[in-house]
Amino acid sequence: MRLVGKNALVTGGTRGIGRAIAQRLAENGADLALFYRADHAAAESARREIGASTGRRVRAYAVDVADPEAVAAGVGGALSDFGAFPILVHNAGGGDGGGRMPGIRDDQWRSVLGVNLDAAFFLTREMLRRPGALPPDSSVVFIASGAGHDPIEGLAAYGAAKAGLIHFAAVLAQDVGPRGVRVNVVSPGFTDVGRASDAQKQAVAARTALRRAGTPEDVAGAVLFFASDLSSFVTGQWLRVNGGAV
Repeated sequence: MRLVGKNALVTGGTRGIGRAIAQRLAENGADLALFYRADHAAAESARREIGASTGRRVRAYAVDVADPEAVAAGVGGALSDFGAFPILVHNAGGGDGGGRMPGIRDDQWRSVLGVNLDAAFFLTREMLRRPGALPPDSSVVFIASGAGHDPIEGLAAYGAAKAGLIHFAAVLAQDVGPRGVRVNVVSPGFTDVGRASDAQKQAVAARTALRRAGTPEDVAGAVLFFASDLSSFVTGQWLRVNGGAV
C-alpha cells in the first residue's frame, strides 16, 4: 500500500474523517493538497501536524467545493504546486438532512446537494478537463454514507445526495476507465468524530455486529486500499464501513 511518489488531493481534509484519511495517506508516502472551506485554524493545524509527523509535503487551500468557479481556481493552484494528483478523495460533505418532508426548504435541499453531490461533479469534471491532472492509474474515491443505501427518517436531502453520489461514481467509472482512472466509493456508517455522547455510542454499538462505533481511522483504512495498487483492478464499486450495522 505504499504511496511514495504520489500526490493526493483530499477535500474536507483538515477535520474529522477527512483529516484521518489525509494522515493515513501521508503515513504511506503521499504528499497532500487539502481543500477546506472556512476553518483556517483547523487547516493550519492539519497542515503542520501531518507534515511534522510524516515528513511529507502538505499544503492547504481554502476552496468552497460547491462553487464551480472556486473549484477551478483551487484545482489550478494545487496543480501549479504539485503537478498532478494520482489520488483524488472527495470527502467534503455534511448538512442537516433537511428534516422530514414536506418541511424541507428549497435552500436546505440545494445546500445539502451542493456540498455532497454537486461538489464531487465539479471537482472531478475540473480535474478531467485538465490534461495530466489525473494520470493513468489514478484512483478517485468518494466518501458517501449509509444514508445513501438505506432510507433514514429525516435525511431525505442528505440521503438523496449520497445515493446520487454512489450512482455517479459507478457511471463515472465507466466513463473514465479507458483513461486508466478508477473510481470507487467508501460508505461509512456511524463514525465517532468526537461529538457523540456515550449513550449515542452505546446505542449504535448495540446495533452493530462488532459492538462498537466506527472511527475515522476505520474509514481511512478503506480509502488507503482504494488509493493503493492493491485495488488496481477494482472500479465502480462501493464498500460499506459500518461494522456490520443493522
